[in-house]
Amino acid sequence: MEQEPPLVGGCACGAVRYEVTGKPISVHACHCTDCQTLSGSAFGLSMVLNLSDIVVTQGKVQINDFTASKNRMHRHHCATCGVAIWFSSPGYEGIIAIKPGTLDDTSGLRPIAHMWYRSAQPWLDVGDDVPVFQEQPSFDELIELGRKAYGG
Repeated sequence: MEQEPPLVGGCACGAVRYEVTGKPISVHACHCTDCQTLSGSAFGLSMVLNLSDIVVTQGKVQINDFTASKNRMHRHHCATCGVAIWFSSPGYEGIIAIKPGTLDDTSGLRPIAHMWYRSAQPWLDVGDDVPVFQEQPSFDELIELGRKAYGG
């Protein structure tokens, strides 16, 4: 990621605005079938950060709970337009996964990993030097890749 915090973003209708004040732990592309379904696309892009590193500066996010692959998840979204801003999970207290497409400027984003590549669409070829994991890497592996990419 070439941009330095703070990063700003919001939902499609503008009712919710937020600011990211810290560096991400990870930016990764997940190719699992749950992320494909939730994103409505070939993969889900997530920016993982500490909950303390996001500040909602306008509006209020609404939360709905759902289960994906037997894991309880919380979807934080705009109550007006429904755009998902971030996800959280009870298994990762204090950690969230922002949907980077909601950032105002995504030009500096680049995934540091591809995960669940065994479920990737057959026509997709990442063709880059980013590590590819056939399944879920450990959180420690993502943290280490993030340290290399973002410093710290």
